[in-house]
Amino acid sequence: MKYAEINKRYTEIVAEYMAKGYTVNTTTMGGSQGEIAHLDLTDGHEIIRILIERIHEWTATSLDGVEIIVGRATAAVKPNHSEDRETIWNNRLEIISQERFYEVGADRRHGKFYGTQEEATKANEVRFRRWEARHSHEKAWSPTEPMMEVAKRIVRSRLGLKRICQGDIRICKGKNGYAVYYRNKACHPC
Repeated sequence: MKYAEINKRYTEIVAEYMAKGYTVNTTTMGGSQGEIAHLDLTDGHEIIRILIERIHEWTATSLDGVEIIVGRATAAVKPNHSEDRETIWNNRLEIISQERFYEVGADRRHGKFYGTQEEATKANEVRFRRWEARHSHEKAWSPTEPMMEVAKRIVRSRLGLKRICQGDIRICKGKNGYAVYYRNKACHPC
């Protein structure tokens, strides 16, 4: 699916709430917390925030995507109030529903394509096998201690690990530079 379909799904969710009698609550929508988009709706008693934000899952294949979240404001925020001093924090919402769309692939002409978590995992595995096949000519490299420290920092930042077994780090030197692997997962391709 393309991003236009995610926009369509977001619009459908907003329309469902508006059909239930919810209206836009403009005074709580100022500012941004890094989300792609958000809309606050109220029925006069509660405020519902519908937002789209980027996600990144640090799994074995490291998945990226976007998520649509519908949440209820839990703070003492007054609906339809004329003051805009109230802030609804995205990380404090009572989640009503959420839908995730994972990046499956992309091309220069059409942009990114999205799918399920399973589809994205399979696509990443195929992408990694192809990368590994292209770089199979690289020879193993005996790193110096400073190189190993840099490799550890790369593994920690890319895979989100705190403890690392140095024996599981592999640094390969290829014709275009170095590649860092941790337990056969590419962390820094050359």
